[in-house]
Amino acid sequence: MTTRSRARTFHQTAKALRAAADMRIDDAVASPDLLIADRIEDIALGMDALTPTDDVEQDAGIGVSEALAQAADAAMLEGLHAELRWSESKLAQASERLAEAQDMRRKDLVSLAVMRRELRSCFACERAYIDAQQTAFERALPALRSRESELSELVEGGARVAHVIEELAAVRAERKLLELALGQTAAQVARIGDAEATLEYEVASEAYDLEPDGRTMRELARLRSESTRLRRAAVRERGAARGLLEELGIDTTFGEVTAIAAFMASELEGDTRSAERMSRVRAAQARHELAALPEPEASWKAGLRHPVNYLRARRVGQ
Repeated sequence: MTTRSRARTFHQTAKALRAAADMRIDDAVASPDLLIADRIEDIALGMDALTPTDDVEQDAGIGVSEALAQAADAAMLEGLHAELRWSESKLAQASERLAEAQDMRRKDLVSLAVMRRELRSCFACERAYIDAQQTAFERALPALRSRESELSELVEGGARVAHVIEELAAVRAERKLLELALGQTAAQVARIGDAEATLEYEVASEAYDLEPDGRTMRELARLRSESTRLRRAAVRERGAARGLLEELGIDTTFGEVTAIAAFMASELEGDTRSAERMSRVRAAQARHELAALPEPEASWKAGLRHPVNYLRARRVGQ
């Protein structure tokens, strides 16, 4: 088939589809979302098959995704992070005071009690901050999965045009990074639980040394069992978070993926350096996803082979 005959066939098809949409022939059986009402413009002839451009890298690297930005409360995250930093500073001061007492070869019970109090406070602040991150990531995932499913259906339906494939790669990359971040936050929460249980067990051990009796022995055994259980849970969660790198097919070119949750949270809080790092990670993952997707083809080919999906793809891209 010559180029002229291809163009004539395409415009005849487009004209028929436009007429059907105007008369709403299929309105009784088709949903409004599937009604073809796009505007057909002239297609440049003699186009070669489109190839992926750098647009996917630019789009994937422009800051926080829209779904994540809408789902997160940046002000709350920033406030919780500030509380965590303040708690860590107080813990550092208590640790220095206890170290000074140890250097003088004396057991400062007050410093030890303050150290434990600040440590518990630090655990509580860190848990609240991680919980807020988890909530933001979980709220953003449904929108990304819905968008990915919509774009994937278009590509599988034959609408393999450049802008759809590039957007699908960017959305899929963001979704995988969010799932990895959720795995890392789960591992972090498990680590905090393990540390809290270890602290309680150590406090109970000292109480047992001072006043050994049946009640403290039973409590000590319970705390030891709980500490062991939480330590094993932390090890499992840490292994699961590592396994997500391979399971999701994450590009590990940049080391930031091993702490992606922290960088995403900092980016939401407005940290410029974290935003730059996340841009590089998103771009690398989007390129990785793009390599696994079908090669883009010329618009006129997609329009001839799958006119309905092609028109839907044009509407999606607007």
